[in-house]
Amino acid sequence: MNRERKINKHNELSQALKKITYGFYIVTSKNKSEQMATRDDDYIAAGTVSWVSQASFDPPLVTVAVNKESDLHETIGKSRVFAVNIVGKEGGDMLSSFAKDSLVEGNKINGFSFSEGDTGSPILEDVPAYFECELREEVTIGDHSIFVGEVVGGATRDEDAVPLTEWEADLHYGG
Repeated sequence: MNRERKINKHNELSQALKKITYGFYIVTSKNKSEQMATRDDDYIAAGTVSWVSQASFDPPLVTVAVNKESDLHETIGKSRVFAVNIVGKEGGDMLSSFAKDSLVEGNKINGFSFSEGDTGSPILEDVPAYFECELREEVTIGDHSIFVGEVVGGATRDEDAVPLTEWEADLHYGG
């Protein structure tokens, strides 16, 4: 196949992959200081993700895809726990705040208040629902790892809230 045709094929495939719909989530994790070789303090990592899916009812399992070059990836791998904070339609401003390194000041991550969940993972105060997971398996594929977590807790704070999707946020991840 010639170079021009390969480029066109890639562009067509990229456009098709961008039609997959995604929700938005802020995944958080906290690693205890004794598990950190490079820090004396506990370390909190958080990031915007769009690849989350329920994988099993019994036991309740979810999958989360995280870029393997991120601090969040390393923190989940070492702490073996994470929380999925579901972003509601009103929370679009959170997305860009968590697309960069995590800045923790007191009880705020990137300017958003949090409390510690039962697993130790940060739970954001401004989300309509969240769940906490204990890591069961990690599979690395391409530039991401799939973390399979068993849901061990969670809550819905606003039953009427609707999750934010990429099309409503005008963000298109994929391709």
